[in-house]
Amino acid sequence: MIRVSNKAWRQTWALMWPVMLANLSLPLLGLVDTAVLGHLDDSVYLAGVALGASLIAFVFLGFNFLSMGLSGFTSQAKGAGDARLIRTQLAQYALVAGALSATVLIAQSVLVQLGLGFMQASDAATAEARTYLNIRIWGVPAQVFTSMLLGFFVGMQNTRIALVTVSVAQLVNLVLNVTLVYGFGMTTAGIALGTVISEYLALVLVLLTLWRTLKHLPGGLDAPKLRSLKAYAGIFSVSLSLFIRTFLLLMGFAWFNRLSAALGDSVLASNAILLAFLTLISNSMDASAAAAEAQVGLAIGQRDPQALREALWTTGWCALGLASVLTLLFALLGKPMLGVITSQTVLQQQAGDYLPWIVAMPILAGTAYWLDGVFIGARLTAQMRNGVVFGFISFVLASQWLPSTQQALWVGFSLMFIGRSVWMLSVYWRALLPMTRATSTSPS
Repeated sequence: MIRVSNKAWRQTWALMWPVMLANLSLPLLGLVDTAVLGHLDDSVYLAGVALGASLIAFVFLGFNFLSMGLSGFTSQAKGAGDARLIRTQLAQYALVAGALSATVLIAQSVLVQLGLGFMQASDAATAEARTYLNIRIWGVPAQVFTSMLLGFFVGMQNTRIALVTVSVAQLVNLVLNVTLVYGFGMTTAGIALGTVISEYLALVLVLLTLWRTLKHLPGGLDAPKLRSLKAYAGIFSVSLSLFIRTFLLLMGFAWFNRLSAALGDSVLASNAILLAFLTLISNSMDASAAAAEAQVGLAIGQRDPQALREALWTTGWCALGLASVLTLLFALLGKPMLGVITSQTVLQQQAGDYLPWIVAMPILAGTAYWLDGVFIGARLTAQMRNGVVFGFISFVLASQWLPSTQQALWVGFSLMFIGRSVWMLSVYWRALLPMTRATSTSPS
């Protein structure tokens, strides 16, 4: 039995609860958007936004490697007490984020066309998705920089900024979306425009906090590192693994939506409701991941095996407890939530038939969600990537062998999470546990 101090439990909880509340606002807003569209007469609006959202996620979540990478680097630099390195790495990541955002805006028409061509949805759903994407794409710079900077704050052991920033921005988003859809009859365009406005509000809030933080951080920038491509080698190495990992994960969701679209607009729309529930689960579980990446990185930077043991123990048990609560929540409230989200009987019935997959998902995927944070803190990004590769291949192969039904689709989709969890757990036992028994730990 590992002896863990009360201080370690308090530290884990202090890092977790702001992320949990902040992250809950994101999928809850998605559920509100789904409910707004789900109560309109035609399911094509919900289907179109589902398509558009899954494609824009390639950009927003695809660039999430900036947040994850910067969090790991920052937590280890903080553990080593190197303020100059913290500032320099932040500036390097900001330059990379700016270049990537500009590239997306320049190539937006090509990206939208390629994405919609891949999904192969009905003409009506594709038209709504195009409307959504043509507006949402302009929020890319705000979303990319906000996500990156929130990763920086996690590395600095400050998760409360996420709660304030995200909560305020999403409340504005909620009001705007309801007003634009019902007040101005903008349907799909209203959802997209309200979201873009709230994204820039979030960026303003997080930049204000960054300014206050940097005022109290000693040291300056290592200017030569900003100009030397060699100085970016470590960032690019970590980022490449994270990018591949996130890209394949998003490909899994896109593949799921593509197969859903092939089964009809009603299946696509009902699965969109269930995916909104899954986002609620993943964002909630990210609280334990954020606490893990902050504390694991700090312990490794300090070369402290005891701190590493405590971080793994407390965040692991918190992840298990959170997964159990979420499973119970959807088992009890899943059906009533469907009635709130949509008034369309067909969608309620179809989503309700496959709700048990959502009930099981916290347990099936919870290990992977937690270990994502652990691996980011330890900078085991190549193994994070390999876990998603294994899971994604499992899903794609299963989709080729299983029949073309909604039930079989959920079986294959779940294999992506199970395979990822199994792979990462095996690496945890082989690579991380030995570090807790060492006399000192070293960054990987």
